[in-house]
Amino acid sequence: MTKQQALELIFEKNEAMRSLGMAGSLMHWDAATLGVPEKSLSARGATMGWLSGEGFRRFIAPDTLEAIETLEAVSSELNAMESAMVRELGKDYRKLKAVPPEEFQKFSALVTEAESVWEKARDKRDYEMIRPYYEKIFDYQRRLCDWYGYEKHPYDALLDDYEKGATVEMLDSFFSPLREKIVPLLKEIVKTGKQPKEVKGSFDVLKQRELMPWLAEFTGFDLTRGKVGEVEHPFCTTISRNDVRITTKYHEDNLASALYSIIHECGHAIYEQNMCEDMERYNLSDCASMGMHESQSRLYENMICRSREFAGLILPRLREKFDFFTDWDEDMLYRAINIARPSLIRIEADELTYSLHIMVRYELEKALITGDIKVADLPELWADKYEEIIGIRPANLAEGVLQDTHWGIGAVGYFPSYSVGTAYGAQMMHKMKQSIDVGAAITKGDISPVTSWLKTNVHEIGALLLPDDLLMHATGESFNPNYYADYLSEKFTDLYLK
Repeated sequence: MTKQQALELIFEKNEAMRSLGMAGSLMHWDAATLGVPEKSLSARGATMGWLSGEGFRRFIAPDTLEAIETLEAVSSELNAMESAMVRELGKDYRKLKAVPPEEFQKFSALVTEAESVWEKARDKRDYEMIRPYYEKIFDYQRRLCDWYGYEKHPYDALLDDYEKGATVEMLDSFFSPLREKIVPLLKEIVKTGKQPKEVKGSFDVLKQRELMPWLAEFTGFDLTRGKVGEVEHPFCTTISRNDVRITTKYHEDNLASALYSIIHECGHAIYEQNMCEDMERYNLSDCASMGMHESQSRLYENMICRSREFAGLILPRLREKFDFFTDWDEDMLYRAINIARPSLIRIEADELTYSLHIMVRYELEKALITGDIKVADLPELWADKYEEIIGIRPANLAEGVLQDTHWGIGAVGYFPSYSVGTAYGAQMMHKMKQSIDVGAAITKGDISPVTSWLKTNVHEIGALLLPDDLLMHATGESFNPNYYADYLSEKFTDLYLK
């Protein structure tokens, strides 16, 4: 096989994989936003399993390896995009080739069904409904670690699927200082007994929806290339770079929940919309990692839209919609959107405690993979961890172990990327502020300089660079979590302890 033949074969496979992925994403969007007949679950699961299995079979075919090895042999002749494509394909191929195709297809069907069962189990607060699925899912994940292979810790094999290069050693060194700094800071805040007036009342859902286009425009999410749906658990999905869809959930008694879930998902969507179109052919029109994706959503949600400047910008619009804010000033709103206190629900967690929620999940996942704990014991272990780390115990399973969809869809190893990504965002913001007056841009209601900086330094690069290399490109240094710890400490010390 010649170099050109190998490239053409890979491009053809990339196109097929992208098409199969688009079909699967559309089916997931349909089920999540519109709902599906209960009796369709088995057939839908089989279809999703076939789509995943077909993509899997195409990818692990012998000619794929021949093409990869042909291109690896002439690596010095490849351009940057070709080299990155071969790097990623070679790594993925050698991992997935170790997975029996029938196991992969069975697992895809399993998690399609498990996601719907999880929703019912959470609503009924019945762990026993989902427990058999979790047992099968974690059994598969443990076998996946062996199939993939690892050097030091089996969990490393799963972490790398979401955060390239992440290991237990790296994450332990990341979470340990957070436990040392944030847990005591939270306790000090609780001791003060000081809490601002909250955004609690009755907020007409129709008026909440009317704020969505302005929020999308402010962040830079292009609604001519995307849309917004409503679901139980907000998410962003990409059909293509010109069809990026986000979701939220509106609560009449919780205005902030919908607003900030929209902003968060807009951060994800902007990243997808700003991917370089030329990279699609090379299968590089994706994020460098899940953590890098999360860096964008958390940067927009917290570092921009929980700022004092944003409170001043949005307050007049809130007054127009809701009489609740008639007597509010900028400082009151700024403090209200930055409440810090122990809580139970991860997606509703405040900025200070969010990584503590992730820490709970990380420690449980790690122990499940090594077999140190059992799936049957998760409800009690979850509650114990929350009491130990965050200082509060769930009153029911919907507040506890059943609150997240991730395990039901087989995304084991995903959770740590949320915290690592937030730290990436803090490092980027530190660098960005050296050349951009971010506060002034927010005050003007025009953060295009921020989005332009991110587009140039992060978005357009896609998966061309590995996460740490991308951070070096964007900020001039490797991953440095101190920016995140310092940011949290300074912000919440100023809010609560001064």
